[in-house]
Amino acid sequence: MHRIFLPLFGLALLGADTPKADPAVKPDADALARGQAVYMRTCIACHQPNGKGIPAVFPPLDGSDWLESDTTLLSKIVLRGLQGPVTVNGTTYNSVMAPLADVLKDPEIADVLNYVRTTYGKGGPLVTPEIVKEARAATANQKQPWTAAELGRK
Repeated sequence: MHRIFLPLFGLALLGADTPKADPAVKPDADALARGQAVYMRTCIACHQPNGKGIPAVFPPLDGSDWLESDTTLLSKIVLRGLQGPVTVNGTTYNSVMAPLADVLKDPEIADVLNYVRTTYGKGGPLVTPEIVKEARAATANQKQPWTAAELGRK
């Protein structure tokens, strides 16, 4: 359990335990192969084989500043989708990413996110099935794809 101490008032706020991504742990070759397989059957049409997206329609993953987001935010996007204007690397796109919560299992989402972050981004902390499972439960009432603003982004 996480505690936040407010010494001025002598209070401790308790928070629920949340799975944390360990930045030192990297996906193994099998996990990356599984993630690539998910990417090739699920993501390739919009984000393309090279991760560059479709100009003016679907944003790139290759070099995307969004890939540097925390693992929970990325899980939320894959689970519940993303719609409306979104700015990636300074370019605005206005399209829809379909929610994949009903299509992909938690380990598949973890694998594809690790594949994308490793292949097209700077890596980053390992996304685990537990992180995805928690994001799935926390966003169960999200019936529409997220907007960038709802996720605290532009």
